[in-house]
Amino acid sequence: MTRGRLQLSRSLKTIHARRGAFVALLFVALTSVSLSGCVGLAGDKTPPTAPQLVVTPNSITFQNVIVGQKNTQTIQISNTGTAELDVAAISLTGTGFSLGSIAAPLKLAPNASKNFTVSFTASSITTSAKATISIASNGTTSPLTVPVNASTVKANPAWQLTPAVLAFPSIVVQGTKSQSVTLSNTGNVPMTINATNITGASFSMSGATPGTTIPEGQQLTFQVTFHPASAGSTSGSLKLTSSIGTTLTMSLSGVATNPSTPSSIPHTVTLTWNSSTSSSVAGYRIYRGNSSGGPYFGLSSSLDSSTSFVDSSVVSGGIYFYVATAVDTAGNESAFSNEASATIPNP
Repeated sequence: MTRGRLQLSRSLKTIHARRGAFVALLFVALTSVSLSGCVGLAGDKTPPTAPQLVVTPNSITFQNVIVGQKNTQTIQISNTGTAELDVAAISLTGTGFSLGSIAAPLKLAPNASKNFTVSFTASSITTSAKATISIASNGTTSPLTVPVNASTVKANPAWQLTPAVLAFPSIVVQGTKSQSVTLSNTGNVPMTINATNITGASFSMSGATPGTTIPEGQQLTFQVTFHPASAGSTSGSLKLTSSIGTTLTMSLSGVATNPSTPSSIPHTVTLTWNSSTSSSVAGYRIYRGNSSGGPYFGLSSSLDSSTSFVDSSVVSGGIYFYVATAVDTAGNESAFSNEASATIPNP
């Protein structure tokens, strides 16, 4: 406290010496006393403390939720005040909406926060589903409300193959040619490959297996390979079936020609390998490909019990890549061996 300063309306130097006059004049002077500069007479006070509830975000929107699906968002409540926040209750009103697990009442210290979730399950088509979250607390704004809005759309499963038709250019018999095919999910729900089927003995596929799921807006690229065993035109088809029963079909075609190697100059490739150290090996299989790393195709349907093989189906100017496997008496086949290659002279 700062004491006030007495200001007299009349100077004491003018007071007469007589005692009675002194008393009278002093009384007059004191009745004119005023106080100035009196600060904090009631004593200093600490600023008041209070909790403050803040919700982030302050509104929730679920947009274009697919009928039959459930979407969830996270909400954070924070205490930005200077005293402990007591949350007495958190409630939600609105059909199709639900709150995640959060127990109230609860307490939040200053600068503390807590997350919880709100979900919406779409059961029908609507553009204006509404709900309200209400939070009761000892904060300055109680109850605090958070508006929740939602819209829904119908499930629209759709997918497509690109290209729609796959035609392979002419290659020689026993040659190999691969082309890429793209499977795109053009709908608004994930699509899962349930089954695949390819017809035509000269065609095969890799990279698209049952159980593969393609999210909406995404795509999968896989390979279709043409490996003709005889000359002439050949055709086939590729069929994909989804887990919801929809199907896609692609037509396949290719042409194979006989090699132009003169019959008077035959070429062969002789392969040899070390025998397996396993006593249960029944024989070996030889595979050949036109590219390093495969794909490889078997050259014989029967097992070769020896440790050598002669490939007489090569053509002039060709480049071939070979691998071998070992097969035991139970029919179990080993992984591919190391790769060997052969370049055929021309002619």
